[in-house]
Amino acid sequence: MILLVDAGNSRLKWAMLDAGKRSQQLALDYSKDSAEHLLIDLLAEKSVANLVLVSVLGELFSKKIQQYCQQHTIELTLIYSQSEAYGVKNSYREPQRLGADRFVGLIAAHHLRPDTHCITISCGTAVTIDAITAQGKHLGGLILPGLQQFSDQLIKKTALLTSENTTKISLFSNNTADALTSGSIFGLVEAINGISSRMEGELLKMNHLKGSQQTMNPVQIIICGGDAKIIHPYLSESVQREDDWLMQGLQLIAEFTSEKQA
Repeated sequence: MILLVDAGNSRLKWAMLDAGKRSQQLALDYSKDSAEHLLIDLLAEKSVANLVLVSVLGELFSKKIQQYCQQHTIELTLIYSQSEAYGVKNSYREPQRLGADRFVGLIAAHHLRPDTHCITISCGTAVTIDAITAQGKHLGGLILPGLQQFSDQLIKKTALLTSENTTKISLFSNNTADALTSGSIFGLVEAINGISSRMEGELLKMNHLKGSQQTMNPVQIIICGGDAKIIHPYLSESVQREDDWLMQGLQLIAEFTSEKQA
């Protein structure tokens, strides 16, 4: 079996892939243990033969996982951003500086939304917004503070989900807690909507360059990440929420790797 893992800043998300079937995505937060220990425990518990890993946790974490996999004969596919891979052309002048998680999201967009321009939005500790053409060319993107940072530490992310005093989202809040929560959410929503709309306009212009009148599918906009469920209800109706978007991308990479080795 293959273990698919997205090691983010605050949570370890994972799923199992067996004979082409992927399990439901699950998540473990780092409040009780380190990402390294959580992943090693998973590898031991699941009797994993292959690990496909994307991580934003730095070289030390990656090296420790590499060492563990070598010691336990686990085949590791560690995803790094490259200038070109899996049909995606990276726009960064220094390709390796594009977050590997963003690269996986672009790979998913290129293959799961074929023949269309896409905008991928990831809402986590930070918010990233990237554009990719139907031909697999990454045009670049933007990084914004995430919801917790957007509120300037005045509101904790957990309060948005659990506190009875901060669950009413309204343009006309009548108490300070709701006003702070609503202001943070609507502020980030308007930033995402505005940037996505501008990117969509630029992508649509590309359809008519050099006199081309080729009919293209509408631009697809996908949102994922831990805060997507909070933000998505207030975004434009065209935005599609895919909670396991990176797992879908990791599955594609696992399948490409298996085909190459066959």
